[in-house]
Amino acid sequence: MKANRKFKEEEAVSAVIGVILMVAITVAIAATVYVYVSGMVGGTPDTTPEITFTKDEGADRLIVAKSDSITKWQDVSFKSDAKVTILINGEVILASAADLTANVAYTPVAAAMGVGAITDAIDAGDFIDIEGTDGVALTTVTTITLIHIESNSVIGTYEFATIAAQNIA
Repeated sequence: MKANRKFKEEEAVSAVIGVILMVAITVAIAATVYVYVSGMVGGTPDTTPEITFTKDEGADRLIVAKSDSITKWQDVSFKSDAKVTILINGEVILASAADLTANVAYTPVAAAMGVGAITDAIDAGDFIDIEGTDGVALTTVTTITLIHIESNSVIGTYEFATIAAQNIA
């Protein structure tokens, strides 16, 4: 019984340690909540690449004027409001058919462009040719939209007044 009385006299030491532990736990929880809310937990968000195109209306061509050089052709999808053929640096981007159906986004396919071309970085001077399909020229305004796949954001939207028929060599 004497041992129990001895511990009752030293209650203040336990209370101080308890308060210190409670403050430490509160600070740790507050820091965890701050990190979670501020977005520091997890990966970095996908951002739209910085790629600038110049339009050559006469040649039905988009030319890369500036690029971040880390985006690859396989990271970009193409969408058109008309049925067209898209060529990247002179190579058709679809394996089975050269035609892009209207209002459907398409991604370049390695089988059509060659093994390395699809994984090449988009560099200044690269170009995209737009042609009418089935030997038919387009005489109405056609809109071409380039979309960054990972961030699902629009890189650019370009309008062409007319598009020449497919150049069959």
